[in-house]
Amino acid sequence: RGLGDVYKRQRFGEYTACSRYPECRYIKLEEVGVGCPKEGCGGQVVVRRSRRGRTFYGCGNYPDCDFVAWNKPVDRKCPECGSSYVTEKVTKRWGTQLVCPAEGCSWKETIEAPAG
Repeated sequence: RGLGDVYKRQRFGEYTACSRYPECRYIKLEEVGVGCPKEGCGGQVVVRRSRRGRTFYGCGNYPDCDFVAWNKPVDRKCPECGSSYVTEKVTKRWGTQLVCPAEGCSWKETIEAPAG
């Protein structure tokens, strides 16, 4: 956070904004630490919330870039197909897993077994 930044909450989630509104109007969304996987984009993946309150992950360069994912992207290449990133999927049945999002690739790795 820079000088003059304020941490705010709205119905679509938390964000960092300029404290001198309306002089400055920038908003900084929470970054995941993964670069956008779309070629030539150069943006960062940020946390967003849908109208119904579900968390999803999208490119910070929206609307210029339309990358979106329901599962959290992780900065790690798929060892099977070489996809530039994998996603972290949490389920009650299988626990926390790293899953390749590429179509036709079935690579999975369990990180944490389900509780119980």
